[in-house]
Amino acid sequence: VAGVKALRRMHIRAIEESGLTAADEMLYPENYSYLEDLLSYVAVGARSVENQQHRLTVSGLDVPVGMKSPTSGDLSVMLNAIKAAQIPHVFMYRNWEVSTSGNLLTHAVMRGATNSYGQHIPNYHYENLIELATQYRMSNLKNQAIVVDTNHSNSRKQYAEQPRIAKQVMSDRKHSLVLKKMVKGLMIESYLEEGSQPVDGEVFGKSITDPCLGWQDSEILLYELAELA
Repeated sequence: VAGVKALRRMHIRAIEESGLTAADEMLYPENYSYLEDLLSYVAVGARSVENQQHRLTVSGLDVPVGMKSPTSGDLSVMLNAIKAAQIPHVFMYRNWEVSTSGNLLTHAVMRGATNSYGQHIPNYHYENLIELATQYRMSNLKNQAIVVDTNHSNSRKQYAEQPRIAKQVMSDRKHSLVLKKMVKGLMIESYLEEGSQPVDGEVFGKSITDPCLGWQDSEILLYELAELA
């Protein structure tokens, strides 16, 4: 309970000081109700996208939700997750029987894949996005949209590669009317200080999970992307 209260205070303070609402990754579907009045975007991770409870819960959300491509790279898994989230369901949630109307703002997030040898396989390249767009257009899915995650397996977890990848995606949008219409955004891992540190690290504003771009490089990148838009 103390953790949830602290999390809410943090979000509320951020909204008050910046005027911006937050995005979050849904690790535990049952916890969403504690933050639903504070979030404007939700992502479902590569390992959670195959989980039925995540899909069902997303079908009841009223904000856009990005379903990430699974670590296997199988696009059908992601598209099936989007389909499941876009239709109505009746299911058990926190000991209640709930009914949802479907979330038509659910969409795809490409974050790369990992093979059986632990090698990273990017899926942000032009041909990858065209393949997804083709499968997307053959589906019955609404509000078809693609967001590209520039870190994780797309950067092979080399966080400094994110600016190059982001600019490559922006360039590819200019070479395809399909991608220009369908690729709606970028998911960039950024924090105050670049890199990462152990959980017990003492550097304020430095990630304790995946390494991130620092604030200065993030600011530069945003201006460069604005020029390419």
